[in-house]
Amino acid sequence: MKKMIFLVLAFAMTTLSAQTITNTLKGTFKTKAKDELYNPLVFDGKGKVTISEFQEIGYDFFERNDSVVVFVDKTYFVFKKEKNQLKGISDWVDKKMYKSDLKSLDNSSQTDSKLAQRAKWLAQYFDLNFKDNASILFDSEDEASLNSKLKANELANQKLCDEGFDLSCKIVFAYKFSEQSGGIFETLNNGDNIKLKPNKELEKLAQRVIDLGNPDGYGLFYSYYYFTGEQEKADNFLEKGLELGSPYCAELSLNIALSELENNMEEDAEVTEEE
Repeated sequence: MKKMIFLVLAFAMTTLSAQTITNTLKGTFKTKAKDELYNPLVFDGKGKVTISEFQEIGYDFFERNDSVVVFVDKTYFVFKKEKNQLKGISDWVDKKMYKSDLKSLDNSSQTDSKLAQRAKWLAQYFDLNFKDNASILFDSEDEASLNSKLKANELANQKLCDEGFDLSCKIVFAYKFSEQSGGIFETLNNGDNIKLKPNKELEKLAQRVIDLGNPDGYGLFYSYYYFTGEQEKADNFLEKGLELGSPYCAELSLNIALSELENNMEEDAEVTEEE
């Protein structure tokens, strides 16, 4: 229940050719589909998009040629631009049409250098980590080949992290965490049974995510201190992340609540059996 570290196992050979990359799309896109969960899509022209009227914090997106990629939690949506519409072509939004009142959706250059750089980082991040997520498991001939590919992916993300890209720092944290706890498969299979020793490298990575302006770093600290057995420290970091609106901390908090509910139900069932 508490497999809380998000681990990316894949490498990418993107289907989107690397040409014009930007994040300047601005406008409101709506679908006529009834009871649609993701509606409307509101792009701010500065690299952020909300996907419902109840959402306050926007998700990252980038545009490449006639495609728009939106990062939603641990997955992504891909849309194709068609005149003044966006057509979903990936899981969760496949074949859904979103229409705006814009005349066209032509790319325009991002004038803010920091936002332009983030769009380029996001495209690289997508290519590295999100296309055909399971392919590495089947394409690797043996464990040595698998580990070699995983290490190459880790180093590529480390490069982006060093350049200042927070999301790749989170990926590197996941890799380092799994290395310290016996490997990726050991981490995924053992859940709460993982025992982690104090590790300065993990602490520095979590802090770097915070320093780069991403409150998810507090969630990384929570996971780190939880598995090193320092529950009080873990809870303090989780609370701070929740205060700052970290989506990752919100996910952790939900997982904790569900786990506690599950445990209570099991205890109640045991009591009933004894009676």
